[in-house]
Amino acid sequence: MTPRLHCSCTLRSVLKNVALDEGLPALACPDCGAVLLKMDDWRRWRSRSPAAVALGVSVAADAVSADPGRARACPACTRLMERLPLDAAGALRLDRCSTCQTVWLDPGEWQALVERGLASQLDAQMSDGGQRRLQAERLHASRIQALRQRHGDACMDEVLRIRRWLAEQPRRDEVLALLQAPEAAAPSQRN
Repeated sequence: MTPRLHCSCTLRSVLKNVALDEGLPALACPDCGAVLLKMDDWRRWRSRSPAAVALGVSVAADAVSADPGRARACPACTRLMERLPLDAAGALRLDRCSTCQTVWLDPGEWQALVERGLASQLDAQMSDGGQRRLQAERLHASRIQALRQRHGDACMDEVLRIRRWLAEQPRRDEVLALLQAPEAAAPSQRN
């Protein structure tokens, strides 16, 4: 007999069987709407339906409002779950128990994953490489924001435009050398 799992919203909330999508079983809390997803079930579903993902359980996307700093205990083993960001902004975070191979989805998170095209990429997004990539994206965005504050939006927009243009140049090194050459070495541009 499988033990009954409870949600942390109340001790008497027993998780019930639901389908997030056709062929994707999960356990949902009838009180708060949160969902416990077994990654083995997700992997089987993903291997059968690599194309577009349809919504089976409808939960409003604006319901995603979990406290990002709150540690959650895994309903299966009671160990603390790790909170992993799934987008560069860190707006969408999932709780994962690596011991039980489960993911806790707060109300609205499955729909948010589907809408952002991430529902079929959970393994890649939660992997070490995926987390490093997201961290690099957050760091890059933070640097650009600091530069925008220091130099202004117009200046940074122009710098980014020039960088994109420079990346397309076949003789990029020569163009960079021209830009860095002292004024005396550059041809005169007097009229």
